[in-house]
Amino acid sequence: MAVHPPLLNTPLPVPGFRVGTASCGVKSPSLMGKRQDVTLIVGDVDCHAAGVFTTNRFRAACVRQGEQTLLTHADKIRVIVANAGNANAGLGDMETVWARQLIEAGASAAGVASETVLSASTGVIGTPFPIERIQAHLHEAGESLSAEHWENAAHAIRTTDTFAKWSSAQINVDGHIYTLTGIAKGSGMIHPNMATMLGFVATDAPISAADLQSMLKRVANRSFNCISVDGDTSTNDTLLVLSSGIGLGHAPMVDTSIFEQALTELCIELAQLIVRDGEGVSKFVTIEVSGAASEADARTVGRAVAISPLVKTAFAGSDANWGRILSAVGNAGVAIDTNRITLRADDVLMFEHGNLYPEYTDAAGMEVFRQDEFTISLDLGMGDAACTVWTGDLTHEYIKINAEYRS
Repeated sequence: MAVHPPLLNTPLPVPGFRVGTASCGVKSPSLMGKRQDVTLIVGDVDCHAAGVFTTNRFRAACVRQGEQTLLTHADKIRVIVANAGNANAGLGDMETVWARQLIEAGASAAGVASETVLSASTGVIGTPFPIERIQAHLHEAGESLSAEHWENAAHAIRTTDTFAKWSSAQINVDGHIYTLTGIAKGSGMIHPNMATMLGFVATDAPISAADLQSMLKRVANRSFNCISVDGDTSTNDTLLVLSSGIGLGHAPMVDTSIFEQALTELCIELAQLIVRDGEGVSKFVTIEVSGAASEADARTVGRAVAISPLVKTAFAGSDANWGRILSAVGNAGVAIDTNRITLRADDVLMFEHGNLYPEYTDAAGMEVFRQDEFTISLDLGMGDAACTVWTGDLTHEYIKINAEYRS
């Protein structure tokens, strides 16, 4: 039920990286050989790395171990190993053992030291992790390593996604052409609090690990932290960026602004693809919040509207129930003056400075809400800050997908 999924260009190879996949039957032995479900992203040199992870307090072992690895080895990461079909979360002490074994299997398949490996898992929570099947077949990923296999990797990290998600970009900095390629997965349990469901970006731009980490937090706040499908934050949300540039002999960038802009745009594109592919989503809705006292306030208000079940079901029913939107704004926990608020749906003015716009008609509002894509604009009248959030509707199909998720 994806909303206008774009035709994606072939992902670009990134100097210093090779990618491979394997079919391990992670979710079920019956799927072995039928779909790729484990991915290796291998740096040919020591890479600088950064990551942001879920704030869910029930965090998976791969998240906890990833944070620790980045504290000690952020300037010499060589591999990301990721599986789809099982989250390896909520499993007590064994979860940590299995996460460590996944890292060791990834290190063995890539021929690197285990302390230079980051891992990520996605899928069903609370189901024993099939590490033996992964150990038995992960060598396939090592044997298939190629600079051209990013599209394969994007497919291999899918769970309920209906299409694979990737994006590439190139920038020119002082006469040097650098490449960024990223892949992401996500369709349900989408309400990131710092990251995406799974997202991996590789680049040959020479960025120091410290600059990459501080930059990534800003980028996540303007991309993956600005999307919501169902208001649920996963136990496994992970966004990782690896740079091979310095290992390839380039001097660190002094001015990283061009790169940060490119990374932000790439992550926004990946984030929007996730919303377009949201479970049961039939509409893609942009929520523009302006006139906020701070960017954080604007994001909080936008997310409150984006996750409201009443607002999302109104989107699904093409019901221009503007009162539900204003109620969500008032429930966001942000200081507002209701007499300053203005609300539009596309170019239809609905509410202005605390009052229903006299010329507004429900017919005009309904016409906007019947579209597959539209924009809700909120001016809070409290300052100069702004933020854009992307979301979808909430349909019967979402319930069906998640009621049958484990069957």
